[in-house]
Amino acid sequence: MSEDTEMQVETDKAEGEASSETTVPTDDTNQLEIDSTQRDEDNKTQTDDSVEPETAATIEEEFAKLKAEYQEQYDQMLRKIAEFDNVKKRAERRAEESSKYAVEGVMKDIIPIIDSVERAIESTNESKDFDALSEGIQLIHKQLLDSLQRRNVNPIEAMGENFDPNRHEAIMHVESEEVPENAVIEEFQRGYTLHDRVVRPSMVSVSKGKPEKVKESVSTDEEVNAPNDANEQTTPK
Repeated sequence: MSEDTEMQVETDKAEGEASSETTVPTDDTNQLEIDSTQRDEDNKTQTDDSVEPETAATIEEEFAKLKAEYQEQYDQMLRKIAEFDNVKKRAERRAEESSKYAVEGVMKDIIPIIDSVERAIESTNESKDFDALSEGIQLIHKQLLDSLQRRNVNPIEAMGENFDPNRHEAIMHVESEEVPENAVIEEFQRGYTLHDRVVRPSMVSVSKGKPEKVKESVSTDEEVNAPNDANEQTTPK
């Protein structure tokens, strides 16, 4: 073999080795790339694993906090309902007791009057002194009026007053020359008021004013007062 031929063979061999080293990857290079990719995935997985537990813990803590607040508000609502129910029951008991014993104060005033009436009855059995009996009845009447006035129950003034349909009940109208028209002439039954409310109106008779005079008929007046036509004629001169 000539020298030129040997040199050409060596040159081609060197170029082939260089080409194979630069263009064809070896198994070691492929393994390195696979390992690098695996490490990136492992790092990402570790990062995800480290974040997810923290997020879940935060959600659980927030849920527990909201649950505790809800439970507290629910307990407060139950307590308010229980307090309202107790207040309602106490109010109902007070109203029932007030209605049941509403007349207690009145009875305390009436019982002494009953005692006076019983003593008056006993005195009539022992004595026939009607003057003393009349005096006793008047005292009992005064006791009753005083007891009513302490309860703001007052008699309605009627005699001589102008008729008031809100306080008086007219059962008749009477002509009167002394009492002016629309004034009360007589009281048949006394009325009473409780504070500003009329408990019972007074039964009264009301004046119609002076009686009207009987007028003579127009025809009679004309006959009496009319001049004679004959007398009204003039005498000729």
